[in-house]
Amino acid sequence: MSAAETAPVDDQTRESGRLLKRVPGRARPQKQALREFEKAVAELRQRYQPVFWPLFVPEPKDMFRWRVELECGCTHEVHTHGEDKYPDDRRYLDLISQCRLPSGEFWCTTDHGPAAKPYRDIVEWVDRKITEFPADAEEPDYDWMDAETWAKIRKPRPHSSAFWKVKLDCGHHEQVCTDVDWKPEDGPKIVSEERVAEIRRDFEESWATEGNIGWPHDGPERDHIRKMIDLRWPRPEPERDCFACTNVRRITGYQRIGWLVSKTPPAPASSPNLDRKKIAARLAAAEAEVQRLRKQLDNPDNA
Repeated sequence: MSAAETAPVDDQTRESGRLLKRVPGRARPQKQALREFEKAVAELRQRYQPVFWPLFVPEPKDMFRWRVELECGCTHEVHTHGEDKYPDDRRYLDLISQCRLPSGEFWCTTDHGPAAKPYRDIVEWVDRKITEFPADAEEPDYDWMDAETWAKIRKPRPHSSAFWKVKLDCGHHEQVCTDVDWKPEDGPKIVSEERVAEIRRDFEESWATEGNIGWPHDGPERDHIRKMIDLRWPRPEPERDCFACTNVRRITGYQRIGWLVSKTPPAPASSPNLDRKKIAARLAAAEAEVQRLRKQLDNPDNA
């Protein structure tokens, strides 16, 4: 909702306004929309110093309301800076990563039920943040983990990890954890042929003994594990499951609602002909008064 959120998209080949249509449903009452907008603006003002408000805090009087329809059939209300900016002229926020979604996409907050997260290739390691952790507890915190497995992965001393923001080939952003000293130019570490054979055997035996319903179930996760085994178990992995892909939808249409704050109608422009008539009437009245005063001067006795 900030000024940055209404920045033009990079795709200059898209035709603005091409998705204008009648969107099903009705808009919210204007007072409700304004109240919710002002609440969000108040939160933005707490986040930024006043000197930055012109850049990041929008003015309600400048915002135009739209209803957008998504490919899933859901409708949502959005705002743009002015009536000449269309909803697909801006890039919206990924509600989890707080990064910009690709142009034409919108995060649908409607619950469409569970969906398997697809795996996408990592195309860019954007930036990282180092996080410090205390020593792990002696006993596992998870009911599903046995003591033997926990003993193998437990870190008995305080430790650090690097959390990277990565960009995926779908255009969305996710987070990946790596060792602190790892860099993208290092490439992933892989295990030996002997070790990857053990990993493959362990997974295949687990899936077989569980009647093919062991974790993970058939689907993207199990396909991902088999792919990583074929690549000799690279760390960090070259792909990541994308949560945003299960929640964003393409914008398929939008309809104008109106200004968030009603505009004061301009005063009607006066007609040139009407102005001339008024001036002529005032001139005639003035000339009549001059004639009357002259008569008084010429005949003071009759004044």
